[in-house]
Amino acid sequence: MHLQFFRALANVANSTRIGAIECVARFGKNSSGNIAVLFGIVLVPLLIAVGCAIDYSVANNQRTKMQSALDAAILAGSIAGKQALDSGASSTAAIAAANAAAANFFSANMTSGISASISTTFTMNGLTLAGKGTATGTVSNSFMKVAGHPTTQLSTASQSSSTAQPYLNVYLLIDISASMLLPSTSAGITQMMNGQGGCALACHDKANGTDSYAWALNKGIELRYQVVNQGVQNLLTHLNSNSSLKSHVKVGLWSFDDNLTQLTAPTYTYSMVSGNFPAPALANTDASAATPFNSLISKFISDVGPAGDGSSASSPLKMVIIATDGVNDPTRAWVSEPSLRSQVKVFDTAFCSTFKSKGVTVAIINTPYYPMTWDWGYNATLGQPGSLGGATRVDDIPIALSACAGKYFTVASDVASIQSAFTKLFVAASPIRLTN
Repeated sequence: MHLQFFRALANVANSTRIGAIECVARFGKNSSGNIAVLFGIVLVPLLIAVGCAIDYSVANNQRTKMQSALDAAILAGSIAGKQALDSGASSTAAIAAANAAAANFFSANMTSGISASISTTFTMNGLTLAGKGTATGTVSNSFMKVAGHPTTQLSTASQSSSTAQPYLNVYLLIDISASMLLPSTSAGITQMMNGQGGCALACHDKANGTDSYAWALNKGIELRYQVVNQGVQNLLTHLNSNSSLKSHVKVGLWSFDDNLTQLTAPTYTYSMVSGNFPAPALANTDASAATPFNSLISKFISDVGPAGDGSSASSPLKMVIIATDGVNDPTRAWVSEPSLRSQVKVFDTAFCSTFKSKGVTVAIINTPYYPMTWDWGYNATLGQPGSLGGATRVDDIPIALSACAGKYFTVASDVASIQSAFTKLFVAASPIRLTN
């Protein structure tokens, strides 16, 4: 008989409100044996048990809704805080925006039938905005208040995080040495040689006073120098096309030939970079015709300095993009001093390890030398056997530069690849992700 009672109670507790009442009514009409007597004894506690089950079900349903509202509120706060950071707001302002958005979202999404409040805490740790919160509420009971419990207290917790756009400085180092005035196409090289007495490279101040650079421009011959310039302009256009990039990426411009020159310090004003692209090097002495990269790079390393964590404009991540033919040429005196010719080769890439130890990303665009086996100077220097695995010193260049920059190395030998190389390497290496 007791077993029958507990089974009946379990059935009642698991039924809906209407089903429970109907079950109780049928149970009370049962007149067989002692069931009617027992029913009279347990009716009140049975009804309380049924009421408790119903109140618990209602409270649990409301708690689920409150949890959903809290989860959505914390997520909304994280999104609002990230948007504030991405627009350039301080961490304090971003945290305030996150807390406000979370409170408003929770209030707007809480249903009637429950009195609830939210408490949130958002904190910044580097680039990560982390949020956590609790919600407490009170729901009125319909049955348990008979037993002295008019309300049920509810509580939930939630957390979320988002990563802000990092700040980034990009340092462009452009090779403007005489070799960068080589025509950018084979047809241009042929035209240059035919018009300049068989000279297509490093012949920019001829003995008779003719400037072959000006001659090339007058003939409409596109030089690698000009194509590199267009590649830089394309990168600046790309950066300027997105608000996340414009507000988080600074660009600086340096050039090198026989000297290292800072043209533009890192700036958000890209027009300053665009308007300060360097003039080409027109060699007229042994010194000015040189590219002593190995002795210049230490100054550039100092100019760039160590990378930050990207959490602010004063602590940016850093990326170096170098566009070069990759040749170290200490002085053109090798023309008359054969002992110097061994120094004309791929530049020392130890600087890559130095940059990486400072947290700086290195990307390299190699505008390669064309083999000029008809030229005695080429054969005496870059045409000599390689020492890094290449057949010649020219072949050593991509081997060394690739080992330096890894996946951020590219050979750009034609107009289209040079023009797109700066933007492609930036997109590949940059931690900035577009969020339009």
